[in-house]
Amino acid sequence: MNLFASHAFLDTIARVYFPSRASLIDDHVIDGHTFRLLTVDGRGPVIRHPFLDMHEPLGSSAGSASNVVRWLPHVSHGLAPVEEFKSAPDRLSGAPTTRWEHFASWDDYLELLRRRRVLRDDQRRRRRLEELAGPLTFAVNDQAADVLPTAFTWKSLQWRRMTVIDLFAQAPHREFFHQLRARGLLRASTLRAGGGLLAVWLGAVFERRWYGWIFAFNPDPALAKYSLGRQLLYRMLEESHRAGHEEFDFSTGCEPYKLFFATDVRAIGPVGEPPVRYRFERMIRECLRSAPHAYETAKALHGALRREVCRVRYGLFQRV
Repeated sequence: MNLFASHAFLDTIARVYFPSRASLIDDHVIDGHTFRLLTVDGRGPVIRHPFLDMHEPLGSSAGSASNVVRWLPHVSHGLAPVEEFKSAPDRLSGAPTTRWEHFASWDDYLELLRRRRVLRDDQRRRRRLEELAGPLTFAVNDQAADVLPTAFTWKSLQWRRMTVIDLFAQAPHREFFHQLRARGLLRASTLRAGGGLLAVWLGAVFERRWYGWIFAFNPDPALAKYSLGRQLLYRMLEESHRAGHEEFDFSTGCEPYKLFFATDVRAIGPVGEPPVRYRFERMIRECLRSAPHAYETAKALHGALRREVCRVRYGLFQRV
């Protein structure tokens, strides 16, 4: 079972996003596989959530499920080595991960990073950062009061610069992480210098797999050249290896830095027959791809409309 099928994770979603409503965590079957899902008010299960990265079959932990679901997005279709995933012409979206079974020691993993030809530059940046800011302090799970508010603020700034939806402008999303911390599920790893925060990773460790959701770092332009986020990642990866985890899961999205540190990618895609709405959207998308200019125009229009709807409905661009 993965984190996103755990009772603690799904119950936190129910408490934060569906308070005072009847919720049930139960098993559902699709295409011969069993998935654990949250159902609210007896309706169809919750299959999408901003911080629910993927659904994975329960495997041997599955019970006897009688509920049937017709379609699930974002389902894990198994692991492939990074290079194999990158070269697949019709690859699905993915969640990069580092599998520690490949490395008997931490030095073995560093040798992989040396071959990828970035490790030396990152080590040089770390030395220069320490010369500027002083000794770096890593905390595996920083409980200080400034961690969550600072992470929310930094991530909001990043999302707004990218002109994407600022999730942390919504109070429930911030409360979700506070509740995860209260339940002992959240792990907030930090890198500091002189007591001040440089970078934050918000995630969780569940059954020997370290997951990530939010990766944020100090937006001061004077610090950008030191790769603050990567300096934190090295410390976290070493801790994960030392702790005997099976994986370090970078979450969905194949950003270049994730692929640099990862050994494998978990392919993510739908299972089952999508509702009419999604089939229609896919058909329109495929038609537009034959006309690149029209496709890019439609993408820009769709993004602008989506942001405006969210701004009006949720006040997503208000200050945190």
